[in-house]
Amino acid sequence: MQTLIFGHRGYPARFAENSLQGFQYVCAHHIDGIETDVQRTSDGHLVIIHDETIDRTTDGSGYVKDMTLAELQSWHQANGESIPTLAQFLDALGNWHGQINIEFKTGKVRYPGIEAETQRAVATAGRTDEVVYSSFNPDSLVALHEIAPEQPVALLAKEATPEKVAPVQNILSALHLEKMETPSQLPERIWTVNDPWQMRALFRAPKVVAIITDKFEEAQDVRQLQTSKQTA
Repeated sequence: MQTLIFGHRGYPARFAENSLQGFQYVCAHHIDGIETDVQRTSDGHLVIIHDETIDRTTDGSGYVKDMTLAELQSWHQANGESIPTLAQFLDALGNWHGQINIEFKTGKVRYPGIEAETQRAVATAGRTDEVVYSSFNPDSLVALHEIAPEQPVALLAKEATPEKVAPVQNILSALHLEKMETPSQLPERIWTVNDPWQMRALFRAPKVVAIITDKFEEAQDVRQLQTSKQTA
């Protein structure tokens, strides 16, 4: 089976991270999967942003949790776009179909109920079959599994230590790791893979089902070249 390529927050090597522009580009250029992040505004809107604050990725400052959607979207990313809602993100995918990795950003801000709200939005968009949820926070994975046990969940971790895996081992479909773990029995998606040599090694690793990268077109080229050599 071919190792899949996920765009990490879209295509940040070329476009603002988690921007609709980046998501639409990767969809138009045949990406296998997209990785993104969900948080919630003070008035209950689910939005696509990685950091708990908007300081790094926009011309504004402050915590996502403390802003209304209108306040949040009054600030702009480097490409002029405002931070998209989850619904806008799902709509921007258009006719593209692949795998969508949505990370619950609940490690620092809990956002009670965000798991059920996200699943409802995904179901409304007709994308449940395409989504895998991930989080560094095992409580979010448990919460999602309780309401949608059929939905795949993956633990995010720098290392898959027994202490981290044990609380959710029975519900995991995969591990999302910074480096490949030799002892792991679960499929692995590795982040954030931007070095061509690392890409080559991971494309050859049987249990690595996907890499998550900022440089998806370079990853496509590396995979294509490797495939061509194997079939020559």
